[in-house]
Amino acid sequence: MKSLAQVVLLYILCGAANGVPATVAYTPEIVPTKIEGRITQTTVALEQPRCVFDPIETSCSNCKIWLIVANSTGVTKFAEMKNDFLNTSDLTYKNAFTGPNGFYFTVKTERDVYVCPPTAIPGEILALRVGSEVPCKTPNCNMPLPTGGAFRMKYVLVNPDLTTPNIVGETRFTQEIQLRSAPDPNSIDTYPGRRTGGMVVITVILAILLFLLLAMFAAMLAFVCCRKSDQTDFPAPLTTAGSLRQYHTHSLHNPSGAIAQKANM
Repeated sequence: MKSLAQVVLLYILCGAANGVPATVAYTPEIVPTKIEGRITQTTVALEQPRCVFDPIETSCSNCKIWLIVANSTGVTKFAEMKNDFLNTSDLTYKNAFTGPNGFYFTVKTERDVYVCPPTAIPGEILALRVGSEVPCKTPNCNMPLPTGGAFRMKYVLVNPDLTTPNIVGETRFTQEIQLRSAPDPNSIDTYPGRRTGGMVVITVILAILLFLLLAMFAAMLAFVCCRKSDQTDFPAPLTTAGSLRQYHTHSLHNPSGAIAQKANM
């Protein structure tokens, strides 16, 4: 196992010495399936290249890690051009798919950002979202990908101080990634007469609930009206004992013994 690692390292060093980019035995992958939005109409979530380029150009403190996005034509074109000097500012999204190249450089990242080992919080997924930059502010911006397109992607290590072949390391290309396509608006059935069984059940339930609500409202309204009709405009007489005071008129009140005196006469 140790001898195999030595052979791989020797191959990398020899390739770099001959001006050929050192190929790392790593293929970028899409983040795990538990992540939502791994592939959308215009974006792809790739795993970050942590530790990938550690054994290459260890003394190159100014090296940058770039992402290359290519269509089927671009994969072949990049293989033809990678042993020459590539000006990253000329290979942008704007002219990638309208000219003969078919690939572009994007997401330039300092090498130290992809530290090894990864420093993610447990359970956190370290991803690079391809096609997430809106609006585009730089020539090599990470623009949304063409909807429904098919692309392959790879990471490369670029030494900006070289005027000879400046790509000093590369990964393998991903397998072809097919973006999602939006349905054709003309294919959407908008005829209101066609309803599924679930829609019919929901409609019936809503109709019943509406009927019950109206019935409850009518019953409450009838109850209030009947209660008002039983009331009169005149207050009921007071019948509670002790609620009225008893008054004696002085002119009608006979003092004690007055009837007895009249009888004696």
